[in-house]
Amino acid sequence: MKTVMERLEKWLEAHLPELRQDLAPGCSEAELAAFESLVGRPFPESLKQLYRLHDGQHGVASSGPFYGLNFLSLAAAKAQWESWKDIIEQWSPEEMTEASEFCTSATPGAIQTLYANRFWIPFAYDYGGNHLGVDLDPGERGTLGQVINFGSDEEDKYVVGRSVDTFMSWLVGQLESGNFAIREEDGGWQSLNIKEPEVLHFLDAVPILFGAQSDK
Repeated sequence: MKTVMERLEKWLEAHLPELRQDLAPGCSEAELAAFESLVGRPFPESLKQLYRLHDGQHGVASSGPFYGLNFLSLAAAKAQWESWKDIIEQWSPEEMTEASEFCTSATPGAIQTLYANRFWIPFAYDYGGNHLGVDLDPGERGTLGQVINFGSDEEDKYVVGRSVDTFMSWLVGQLESGNFAIREEDGGWQSLNIKEPEVLHFLDAVPILFGAQSDK
């Protein structure tokens, strides 16, 4: 993870220095352990390594390193997780079944076809109720610690990496190969987007990039 993060930092320094500067220092072991204990299941090592290197963003930059998705601090990830946990606890089984009716897993059995799951741990956010996160409760064909999309608009779920390390390696490889677009935003800020496929929101690119899973 350290090597991959160093590559990402180098790329950001060259192309989006304000976003590189927005990455926060790593979190403490105590903070990681407290969140892990609250969830009640151990976090995969690659997720912990990610947060040991950078505790998300300070929140000054207008974009995030995950093709525009913001890198949640551990405290912000915990707050988002608690919001989803509250929904799960407040809804009746019938309400959750109804909300999950149209949810799918691109690879059948890899991801539980639920609207929400208390063991999905967000680390990226679009400020619209949607995430990339780590799956601590995969389906029978899934992998513990796989990275998935989920959220209020994400009925169709995909594995975007078998681990955080795998996802980060994929992301950095894409950026280094030139698959990115930097757009000027109001106020002089710049946003990071994917170039191919040409969409304005990375989560809209996920079904195109990872749709082949449905054929497995």
